[in-house]
Amino acid sequence: MQSLPSSLYSQCVDKQRIVVVGKHKARITELIAFVLKFNKRKIDLSTQVAEHISDAPTIIIEGSDQPGEIANYQHHIIIFSQLNETNKNEYAVLADATPKSGGIFYDETDSLAKSIATKERTDVVAIPFGKPKSETLNGKVVLVSSSKEKFLVNLSSDEDLKCCNAAKELVKKIGITSEQFYKAISAF
Repeated sequence: MQSLPSSLYSQCVDKQRIVVVGKHKARITELIAFVLKFNKRKIDLSTQVAEHISDAPTIIIEGSDQPGEIANYQHHIIIFSQLNETNKNEYAVLADATPKSGGIFYDETDSLAKSIATKERTDVVAIPFGKPKSETLNGKVVLVSSSKEKFLVNLSSDEDLKCCNAAKELVKKIGITSEQFYKAISAF
């Protein structure tokens, strides 16, 4: 009997596979999916509660809680967010399985994720994310873009803001501009 990741891989072998793991995987996955759908990008989604497979070129996968199984997704891009120290070796193996021209996105405040992601790998980029530039105006959080534009968002905790920035960095890698991202996240 195939594991869930192996079964999903066999259905998505021709898709770009983006896997999100760690404590905030559900929130990051939700934000990425929202931004891509808002921008009318066709994507598939596999979460702990639902799965949608179509002819979309990309699938966002909320990784299994079993790190040994995650490698079976055969990801192209992986996002590490607040990793569990007890699974350190499995996450390192997973990072090492990132293919050439793949990417590892990591929470720059998570020392375990940073140490795993920044290990030298041939033709694999490591991209950090942290809390984005923001202000609080009248009790509301406003994101500030690099061009100093301001965008009111319905996110407030530091963790939500880091998840937002993880989504921003990832969608930038797959063709969503900053302008498109901020317009979408303002509607979240």
